[in-house]
Amino acid sequence: MKNVAMGLFFFVIAGNCLAQGLYTRAGLGYAVPQAGQTMDGTATPYSGNRTNTTIDSVNYTAYSIKNSSFSTGIHGILGVGYMFNSHVGVDVSVDMALTPKEYTYSNSNTLVNNVPSNVQIIQKANNPVLFIPALVLQSDGARFNLYTRFGLALPLKTKITQDQVFTNLPGTGKVETDDYTFTITNKFSLGFTGTAGIGYKLSDKLCLWGEASFLSLAVYAKEANLTDVTVDGATGYLPQIPVEQRKIVFSKEFTSTSNDYFHQPTFSQPFSSFSINAGIRYNLGSSRSGNKGKNDVKSRRMKF
Repeated sequence: MKNVAMGLFFFVIAGNCLAQGLYTRAGLGYAVPQAGQTMDGTATPYSGNRTNTTIDSVNYTAYSIKNSSFSTGIHGILGVGYMFNSHVGVDVSVDMALTPKEYTYSNSNTLVNNVPSNVQIIQKANNPVLFIPALVLQSDGARFNLYTRFGLALPLKTKITQDQVFTNLPGTGKVETDDYTFTITNKFSLGFTGTAGIGYKLSDKLCLWGEASFLSLAVYAKEANLTDVTVDGATGYLPQIPVEQRKIVFSKEFTSTSNDYFHQPTFSQPFSSFSINAGIRYNLGSSRSGNKGKNDVKSRRMKF
């Protein structure tokens, strides 16, 4: 019985999906916003609606605000790692949003320069990229293997495109739609990730994996640069705006004069999300399965 128990023990080790040594992995996932930030530093919602109405000389305002995260949508994952032994390793990966979600805030029937207008703020991240170094802990299993990763989230690319669209309401003269396009760059910020998953062994080299992952990350706005202006869809209006009025600088500590629109306090942009991911892994390192595992079992049995 002792020989049989030892044989089963080494068979379980041999079947480990996450073998020792070097490996690569690739996958796809879908992320949704984590509960948290809904407004920027100007108290403007990222996503939702504000409707202003007047009934019997009484002004009413109705809000509908949603959570948001600029890392949501379909994203791709490429990683490489190294297992020091059957249980502990390191993993570094690059996570890129492939279809980042576009967020729209609409403010209906509001005054812009004393003219009744509808305003839309449309924002979307430009395929954000994160670099994620992490520690890996795993179990041993013949076919299935449980694992977890936890580490840092380092933003490599977090630029955001923002369109401020102003449309005059009917009855105020000529209806005109002005679109001001900004590119918002962010300061470097440190985030954190945590992952729990399961792997399924297809062969000594290939393994399928599925996991749930949490990202905690918020980056502070650095600059907003005006890159384009259109009027009723026509371009060519940007040169009419002085160069010094095309950039807004955000900072935690600053001094500005009255009505200084071009220097503002910074605010954090939400990137926290929860995602479900799946993919395939290829083991480049040594495997304990196959003939090697059988020889190990045989040699152990001969000693008893």
